[in-house]
Amino acid sequence: MSLSRTADSLLRTERAAQERLAQQVRQREAERQRLHEDLGFFERLLPAGGEGLQVRGLMAEPVGDAGQLRFQMLVMQLGKNVAEFNGRYDLLLSGLQDGKPWTAALPGGARPLSLQQYARVEGLVEHPPSVVIKSVQARVIDAKGAVRATQTLKL
Repeated sequence: MSLSRTADSLLRTERAAQERLAQQVRQREAERQRLHEDLGFFERLLPAGGEGLQVRGLMAEPVGDAGQLRFQMLVMQLGKNVAEFNGRYDLLLSGLQDGKPWTAALPGGARPLSLQQYARVEGLVEHPPSVVIKSVQARVIDAKGAVRATQTLKL
């Protein structure tokens, strides 16, 4: 009888160990998948070449039906020994309101932007709830008012 209980106990311990290992394998696989997706995202951000200021990875999505748009972008300054950039960024939203063309810039105007190599910029933009946003254009403007970089996203 004692031998039977010992064997049963060992069997339960072995099954519990197998379940823990299976759970760890599932966690590692999920982590591997997440890292693979992150790698793909960052590879899309890397510039193909060139120098100067660039807007990369512009993303925008509506936030519910509240008349808000969440945006995110990466502004990069390419080249060796680049000076710090001090300027502004602006967004131009385009779409339709009641079937008619509609455009608007960031409420309150362009926002300050400073960077050495790169800066991640994100935020929320309010617009009338009746507007359907069709495109977003990000513009980086230097201290003299010249547009230095743009990227347009079609929604």
